Amino acid sequence: MTESRPEQSSGPGPDEPLRLSAAGAAASAWITVLTTEHYNMQTQRAATISEANGRASIFLGALSAGLIALGFYGHAGHSAGTTTFYTLVLSSLAFLGVVTFVRCLEISIDDWQFIGRISKLRATYAELVPELADLLLVTAGAEQAVAMLTPRRQPFQRMLSVAGSIGVITSVVIGADVGVLAYGLRAPLAAALPAGVTTGIIALFASVRFQSSRWKGASAAAASHPSIQTGEGASYT
Repeated sequence: MTESRPEQSSGPGPDEPLRLSAAGAAASAWITVLTTEHYNMQTQRAATISEANGRASIFLGALSAGLIALGFYGHAGHSAGTTTFYTLVLSSLAFLGVVTFVRCLEISIDDWQFIGRISKLRATYAELVPELADLLLVTAGAEQAVAMLTPRRQPFQRMLSVAGSIGVITSVVIGADVGVLAYGLRAPLAAALPAGVTTGIIALFASVRFQSSRWKGASAAAASHPSIQTGEGASYT
């Protein structure tokens, strides 16, 4: 007597669309895998946002404390000790700002990639269950309407991100540091101020160029690797 065995679903062929109904007994496993991956990416994205906010708070807190310290020390007058103290405080703040800027930029790119991967999962949901396609497309369209990553406003919108804001503030701190150092070395105020302003502008330009370069590199990597490719319209952290 031949024992009958239940048919095992081999899944859709290479040219067939994914359908949850074609999964057979594996349908629940498919759902579990997709929802678990979705949850993991949402959790990782929340972690990136939390880290960016935490680093920005630390930098702004240190900056506020440093400026208060400089204000209390301002009565000391123009001396070598005052210049040394001002330079040490501002240089430390500038270093912390640069580190925070670079890390927040990396976090922003990670967040952008997570958004794209989550969008791909949602597209997979719509493919598995075509009845959900309209709902998912409407939601995606609403998100696109408020997306920051638009070609026309992209340069300015990068300044609205955490990394962009930290880059601007750090450029000001670097310019102030150079100006104070120049003034402490007996340069006239008329020369120290332009030196600080020029250095700040150069630092700001360098931060914008560095930010653009990193985003272009991330976009190129996403385009060449479909597994990490992200959708357009993702916003910056």
